[in-house]
Amino acid sequence: MSQTGLGFSIDDETPAVTRGDQLSTRGHIRAGADSLRASMTEAGITRLLVHSDDSALILQSIAASDELGADLFIAHTSLSDSQVEAICQEQHIQRVLTAPAVWRDVPLATPISQPPGGRIFMMTSGTTGMPKVASHSLQSLIAKARTSQRKRPEDGGRWLLTYQPTGFAGLQVTLTAALWGGLLITPPERTMGGFHQATRQWNASHISATPTFWRSFLMIADPTELSLQQITLGGEAADQPTLDRIRRAFPDVRITHTYASTEAGVVYAVHDGLEGFPKKWLDEPPTGVQLRLSDGFLQIRTPNMMTGYVSDQAQPLLDDGWLATADLAVIDGDRVRVLGRDDNTINVGGSKVYPLPVEAMILEQPGVVEARVYGVSNPVTGQLVAAEIVLEDGIDQKVAKKAILTACRAGLASYQIPRVLNFVDEIAVSASNKKG
Repeated sequence: MSQTGLGFSIDDETPAVTRGDQLSTRGHIRAGADSLRASMTEAGITRLLVHSDDSALILQSIAASDELGADLFIAHTSLSDSQVEAICQEQHIQRVLTAPAVWRDVPLATPISQPPGGRIFMMTSGTTGMPKVASHSLQSLIAKARTSQRKRPEDGGRWLLTYQPTGFAGLQVTLTAALWGGLLITPPERTMGGFHQATRQWNASHISATPTFWRSFLMIADPTELSLQQITLGGEAADQPTLDRIRRAFPDVRITHTYASTEAGVVYAVHDGLEGFPKKWLDEPPTGVQLRLSDGFLQIRTPNMMTGYVSDQAQPLLDDGWLATADLAVIDGDRVRVLGRDDNTINVGGSKVYPLPVEAMILEQPGVVEARVYGVSNPVTGQLVAAEIVLEDGIDQKVAKKAILTACRAGLASYQIPRVLNFVDEIAVSASNKKG
């Protein structure tokens, strides 16, 4: 029996994926991959799209496509049927898989123009319009997991999936758990209560999530009831107040924050408990990665980044082989701090305000659980800084407002100080627990 690079075997009864009380073993995934591969071979399918948040099905699709040398597209479940159809026609995709043994074959308006290359195509998570589609290989996607196998626990780990299964971060967690022979924990309800219950039910040892997730999780989790070995922050820039909160809650757990994206792959990981990354990495970067700043933007070169977008969108790949990100960064002493995406910048009378430092200032104040900083229109300055703030139960809003404004006036420039403070019960997040 042939095996994919993830090593699934038909006779392996090791649990691989849990969804609620349902368990899929590595043998189940192997059997599903074999069945899918056989049907693709019979129908001559060389380009497959999986449109599902079922992690076991995604792994089966990866295994089957990899063994056939077929191209696999992984689509977010938020995409409409019409969007999926448009992607299929543009990319000459012959089959859409939505559940185990449930698919529809796509009549193509034009024939396939290029041979399959065994690639995996990931889609960006933009909220409007068609997603951008980035081309990767399975080997590039699992490269980071392979090089870090020395940290593999004896049982492979028990990994809580907090990200979208169809997104880059979610696929990284999924592939690492599979490669290491661990258990991927996917809660039946993607709510904070559902994540907490699944963590306890399956005794999660590894949790990778956004800083936004961790701030909420710490409000309901009792660290003494958990058996965490590794905490990872990704998907958003990690702020110092959140890193400090996690360290106080889990003083003996390894804490890492990473930089990764659909386009760049996994770029670096930081373990020293400080936000940003060491300035010396600009000259002496981690193995296999190069980093530089250009006009305030982070640029990257790594062998594991995408080979490019497959559509007509503007390419972030530069002529010299570097990838241009939309993330702003500044040198602050011996650190480089990532400030977030340029499209989140607030323009106050010609002065740029980056939300992350303002949010960090607010989060440092006692009683503040969460904060989101954004711009509101103003006829004089163009925009003003506003903030939504969630407080702990029992905290007086007037007292909190005074403390927040006092701290902001002492630590921020005048144009950075929030002029509108809205106290709310919760702040909306995306499917991958990022703030909007």
